Amino acid sequence: MAPRKEKTEKTSGDQGTAMIMEYLKKQKHSPVFGEITEAIDISANLHNKVTKSSAVKVLKDLHEQNLIAGKAAGKQIVYHALQEPHDAASPNDIAAMDREITHLREEIATARGEERILKANLIALNATMSAQDIRASLEALGAQKKDILSRLNPLRSGRVKPVSPQEKAEVDQAWRLWNSRANTRKNICMEVWAIVTEEMPEGKTKEELWAECGLDGDD
Repeated sequence: MAPRKEKTEKTSGDQGTAMIMEYLKKQKHSPVFGEITEAIDISANLHNKVTKSSAVKVLKDLHEQNLIAGKAAGKQIVYHALQEPHDAASPNDIAAMDREITHLREEIATARGEERILKANLIALNATMSAQDIRASLEALGAQKKDILSRLNPLRSGRVKPVSPQEKAEVDQAWRLWNSRANTRKNICMEVWAIVTEEMPEGKTKEELWAECGLDGDD
């Protein structure tokens, strides 16, 4: 059997008003927004000794009697106890609060700088290869290594047929022949190009014409 919930004794109107006034005095620096929200908070903080509906009425009456201060904030109202002269902050208190504000602003600036660094580190980490990509890259490198070794083994074993001096001479002679022909053709091409580009169309450069003709090599 569930335990019975203890019944809270409700206060009378004057007692409720006094309790709310005392509550607001304790909450001078923490005003609560909105009549209904204020009533809910007060009723809860006073252990429901003042009902929510009674709290709404008391707040409104106290405000109309200028016993508490209230300020409209959109559709809501901020209620708080009246500021008494002896509650005013001294110059020393104001200076201390200014120092605290400056200190907090410096801490905020430091925290924002650390936040930027952490975000940059996070971006760098996200840009690196994942474990799956690293494994795939290692497998590809392993296959490449295996292929290279398979081609090197015959060279290491000496099973490769050596190139004779006669074969080397024939290759050198063939290279010189075709290199000479290539240079001759290049010279002829450049002579023709010089003649063609003596009169260029207006607004067109030799480089643009070379590219349009699809020619390769140096102009």
